[in-house]
Amino acid sequence: MDDPIKEHAARVYAADPLLAGQDELTAKRGEELLEVADGIGLAASDRLHPDTLPACWSPLVVHRLRARVAGADPEAALGELVDRWLALPRRDEPGQALSVLWPSRDTAPVRALALRGFAPMTALAVRRVRPVTEPPAGLVVRRAGAGDLEVVTRMYERLVAYDAQFGWVTVRASTRERLRESVWGEVLPLNWCWLAESDGNPVGCVIVEPPERSGWIAHAVNDTPTAYLGVMYVEPSARGRGVGAALTEVAHDAAAAHGVSIMALHHALPNPLSTPFWARRGYRPLVTQWVRHLP
Repeated sequence: MDDPIKEHAARVYAADPLLAGQDELTAKRGEELLEVADGIGLAASDRLHPDTLPACWSPLVVHRLRARVAGADPEAALGELVDRWLALPRRDEPGQALSVLWPSRDTAPVRALALRGFAPMTALAVRRVRPVTEPPAGLVVRRAGAGDLEVVTRMYERLVAYDAQFGWVTVRASTRERLRESVWGEVLPLNWCWLAESDGNPVGCVIVEPPERSGWIAHAVNDTPTAYLGVMYVEPSARGRGVGAALTEVAHDAAAAHGVSIMALHHALPNPLSTPFWARRGYRPLVTQWVRHLP
C-alpha cells in the first residue's frame, strides 16, 4: 500500500473500528503541509483572546499537528514528522503549547511523542447508550431552568478552577462572565441540563449537547447519532455518594429516549477523579490529546 493516509487508516481502523475520519487529511485554511517518507502532516497555530470563553479551556497559543503515518516503523515516521514540525519558526509569545490528537488504541507510534516531551492530557471517551437505573433514594435529579442560572454558573466555574490544576485549562479574569453568558444563551435554552439536589440543596449538575449541536465532535465517531456530555460537576461535600452516577444515568436515559447511539465526552487524564469515574461509567478512550508546554 503506497498511500500513507490509506495505510494509516487501515492500521487505525483495525485497532478501533469506532473511530472515524482517519482516511482523509484535507488542508484547512492556514495549515502548513509537512511530508516525510512514510508520513504526512498539517500544522497550524490557534490564538485566543484571553477574554473569550474558549480561553478558559486552553492556553492562549496552541500549535497543532494533524498527522498520518505508515510504513514498517510508524513510530519512526511520526518522530520524523514531529521533528519537522518542532523546527518550524514560531513567534516569541507567552503561554504557548503544542498539541497532537492521536487515536487512543493506535499505540505503535506514540513512543515518538513521549520521547519528545509530550504527555497525554485529555481523552475523547465514548460509550454506547443503553437504558439505565433510577437515581439513589433521597437524591432528586431534575431538569435545570432559567431560575438555575446562577447555580449552574457557579458549578461550571468551580469545574474550570478544578481542571486548571492539571495545566491546560486556565481561569481568566473574564471566566465567570463568559461562563454565565454561555449558560444563559446556550446551556439552558439549547442543551440538556440536569441538577442534582439533596435535601433541597444543589449538589451537582450535568450538561449534554444533543445530536443537533454535537456535529463538531460527531465526525470523530463512526456511529450516529452522537451526543456530547460537556460538563459534569459534583460538589466536594457530595462526592462518593453516587451523585455523579445518578446524573450520568439520567443523561444516558434521556439520550437513549431521543435515539442517541453514542455519548462522547472529554476528560483530563491527570485528574484522579475523572479518569476512574468515567471508566466505571463504561467510557473508553477513542482519541488522546498529547501536549507539550513551551517555555
